[in-house]
Amino acid sequence: MKQAFKEFSPFQVDPDKVWADYDISASDFEPATESEKENMVEIRKSVSYWRDAARRFKNNTVSMVALGIFIIVLLFAFLGPSLIPYDYANQYRSSQKLGPFEYSDQEAKIKSIEDKVDCMFATALQPGSSTGLDPGDYYFKFKGNTYCFNLDKKLSDSVIILKDGELSTVREVHIMNGEIKRSTPLAFTSEVTDGAKELKTAKKVFPHMVGTDSQGRDLLARTMYGARVSIIIGIVAALIVLVIGSIYGAISGLCGGVVDFVMMRIVELIYSVPEILLVLLLQVVLKDPLQKWFDASNSWFANALSTLGAGIVSIFITFALLYWVTMSRIVRGQVLMLKKQEYVTAATALGASNGRIIRRHLLPNCVGQLVITTCLQIPSAIFLESFLSFLGLGVSAPMASLGSLCSDALGTITIFPYRLLFPGAILTIIVLTLNLVGDGLRDALDPRLKK
Repeated sequence: MKQAFKEFSPFQVDPDKVWADYDISASDFEPATESEKENMVEIRKSVSYWRDAARRFKNNTVSMVALGIFIIVLLFAFLGPSLIPYDYANQYRSSQKLGPFEYSDQEAKIKSIEDKVDCMFATALQPGSSTGLDPGDYYFKFKGNTYCFNLDKKLSDSVIILKDGELSTVREVHIMNGEIKRSTPLAFTSEVTDGAKELKTAKKVFPHMVGTDSQGRDLLARTMYGARVSIIIGIVAALIVLVIGSIYGAISGLCGGVVDFVMMRIVELIYSVPEILLVLLLQVVLKDPLQKWFDASNSWFANALSTLGAGIVSIFITFALLYWVTMSRIVRGQVLMLKKQEYVTAATALGASNGRIIRRHLLPNCVGQLVITTCLQIPSAIFLESFLSFLGLGVSAPMASLGSLCSDALGTITIFPYRLLFPGAILTIIVLTLNLVGDGLRDALDPRLKK
């Protein structure tokens, strides 16, 4: 017994001695002072759920790197088009089927004199089938000065320059072997006349960094705009799924009984239908009626949707009809667990309606699952949109998406492989990074995975 006492006693006490042999007094049992308590207790600042989740997400190196790459793609898609002079829909007649950083004959001629002038306007570099300037008044601005001039005849295949050392002269020039062979002075004034059109001059010929397609459209600009369209479609579609799925699942889980049985059978019915077949069918059926409605209706709502195009609107409708079922089942499972909690019982006893319980108690406590599922839904929506656009059922020309760009490049993949590789690489990066970010959010927001 003494041996057991020695092994398990929290104090270093010799059982062979009596308590009187120890120097113990009444002062040893006095309460500790506040200073002694502060020295013994380690005070730690309380951390909220979201702050703790953010800390754990930051510790996930893979997700943080993926988030950084996705932010770069966002800047590429939304800020990039403002940094280049080309538009996604403009066709450049003299720049068809160019490779990366390749110049056409007209561009090469104009580039050969760019270091010899202050600024220039080349008719051959303008978009459209008719690149010349019609007779009329024109003006441009350079370093705070305005140059307004009149053309009495059509001007084509020419360059209007402001030459270094001759700032008071605007000339129409003809180029040969990098030299200005012939020029015609143009009289100008500093006052802009009524009806004069502004010309956008440039100092250098901006290269087509990824080349051009068979219609002379800049592939870099189209890829930027296509990435923007795909990301916006993915986010909007995920939000549609979030709203419909969360409301449907919350109502089903809270009501229970016959209501839950009927609502879940509807979900299972949608699950039982082949997904791809139904998506293709909906796209084919919805696209033409939507386009006819846009053409016939004058309402602001129809006009707003018509700017998106029938293909994009039909994609949104497809997501609203089909892709909310996974979200609803996840939310229903969470609600079935949460509705047995004491605070829900208390709210019910106080007379709170089902709608208030869902809004104030159930959905806020499901926010972790909602965020995770929504983030993972975005790459799925982007992939579906790209797949439909690849089949010609998505966005309509001249609008571009990553899927339509891959579809356009497929026919010439053996001759111009870069047309497929670049948009395909951007699509792969977007989908991969969003999935990795979603996995990181799942690990950070799930308290069961807390480390």
